[in-house]
Amino acid sequence: MNDIFENWNKFVLNESSLSRLHRHISEHETAIITAFRNDPTDASDCTGNATAPSDEQNAYEINKERNRQLKAALLRKGYGVTRVDGSYIEDFGDLDKQKEVSEESFFVVNLKNSADFNLVINKLGQMFCQDSVLMIPKGGTAAYLLGTNNSWPGLGKQEPVGEFTGGKEAEFMSRVKKRPFIFKEINEQEKYSDLGRNARWAVTKIAERVWNDG
Repeated sequence: MNDIFENWNKFVLNESSLSRLHRHISEHETAIITAFRNDPTDASDCTGNATAPSDEQNAYEINKERNRQLKAALLRKGYGVTRVDGSYIEDFGDLDKQKEVSEESFFVVNLKNSADFNLVINKLGQMFCQDSVLMIPKGGTAAYLLGTNNSWPGLGKQEPVGEFTGGKEAEFMSRVKKRPFIFKEINEQEKYSDLGRNARWAVTKIAERVWNDG
């Protein structure tokens, strides 16, 4: 596991992707969140709102379905949502539990500058039993991990992670205990207003179930 920490020093993004992220970060509050967990059936650290998975589903199917629900909830709130594929270390600091996890995360932009953005992201992090969510204030100079379950860094606790930096080989990783958060691919941003009629209807129905269950 120590080799992972030593080798995960950066992630590389192309300049156009970096430019898009920089623009959003400079103009709006942003966040990074996922519904993926290495073992989505393990609720030992959860605060109580995560969707109960079916015993017939495998971990990948559960995570994909939970991310579909999370994405719908984010879109329905009017946020810009960009899927980013990457990796991180779950249960960092616990030598018995920590694992490298590949996941689909969402880079979320508070396009309407809604006052409850942080509260919504925090709530969703708890609902989907995440160790933490990454909150990036407008400007990107004081990003922090916000704990959303009972694992590290702790429910409601904040840990600073540094700021977003750019270039041909850009680094963007949390500097807390060298805990890496690596992006491998960035997709196009999606917005609720850009969806077709049927897609908007489906997103609305899924989002309603998410919030009703929570």
